[in-house]
Amino acid sequence: LFSSFSDGQAYPEGFNEDAYIKKNASRQKFGLKPISVEEFMMIEEQVKKLDDEMKDKANAFAASASEFAERKEKQAGNFLSKMLGNVFDDACDSNWDCERPKVCCDLGFKRMCCSSGMGIIDGIPADRYKQRIVERVTIGKPSGELY
Repeated sequence: LFSSFSDGQAYPEGFNEDAYIKKNASRQKFGLKPISVEEFMMIEEQVKKLDDEMKDKANAFAASASEFAERKEKQAGNFLSKMLGNVFDDACDSNWDCERPKVCCDLGFKRMCCSSGMGIIDGIPADRYKQRIVERVTIGKPSGELY
């Protein structure tokens, strides 16, 4: 299980001695203490786990991208989708997909970013709602009389 080297230390099988030496040399350049073999093995194990997780995420992303491409290709050949274009495509899944102040509105057949009805009341332009309106404010005494 363990093999011994010329310096008298015993390393486990499959141990990368060159990487261990480089790691400690790099730590020494920054004024850090060298790490033990056990610490190096734990770090290498963590790096391998992270590498495996990243590979799994990359594979999942590639699979979803290919699935998306297949779905788009299938929709491209559909007669109804040719006639209506992207009317039924969802533009958002949640409010986080839309730019503020818009929100994700579910219209039943389609989800899209909308302004939740702002600016369409009485046909008045939206920029007119942003203008301030001057109103007279009366201040009364506690007894109810006006100044």
